[in-house]
Amino acid sequence: MAKALNILTTKNSKEESILRGKSLLITPDELKANEFKEFLDDLLYTAQHSEDQGNVPAGGIAAVQVGNSKRVFYSLNYDTNEWELFINPTVEPNGFLKFSGEEGCLSVPKIVGNVSRYYKVKVRYQDLEGNWNTKKYSDINAASIQHEFDHLDGILFTDRMDK
Repeated sequence: MAKALNILTTKNSKEESILRGKSLLITPDELKANEFKEFLDDLLYTAQHSEDQGNVPAGGIAAVQVGNSKRVFYSLNYDTNEWELFINPTVEPNGFLKFSGEEGCLSVPKIVGNVSRYYKVKVRYQDLEGNWNTKKYSDINAASIQHEFDHLDGILFTDRMDK
């Protein structure tokens, strides 16, 4: 049965140093391992129950936010209300249009701010079977994906907040 994992925060300097590290690619062997699938179940459960840790409802969660520096995250698709899994993703702008929206983060408690993001993105990622997929997103879904993708490179939304 899935369990909640501890969410790392910037309130703890050791945890912040983990959050600011660059995450590693998931290997084909790791992808097939039962431990990885169990971890993904726990990661999703943690996002879905983030309020249990005194936090806000989650719109996404990256593995590094629970101390696992691997290139994987979940993002809530606001159009379908379904959680989507992105393994070893790459994200690129799909056009030049940007917009600014308010963001917060489970790992940066009690801080919100406006962040400028690309309005449309194209994401290439692996699924649980290791197959590569490409999807396009816009608006809040694109912003959420860019936010989670930043976590994989040790970037927090506060680094990108509008000044």
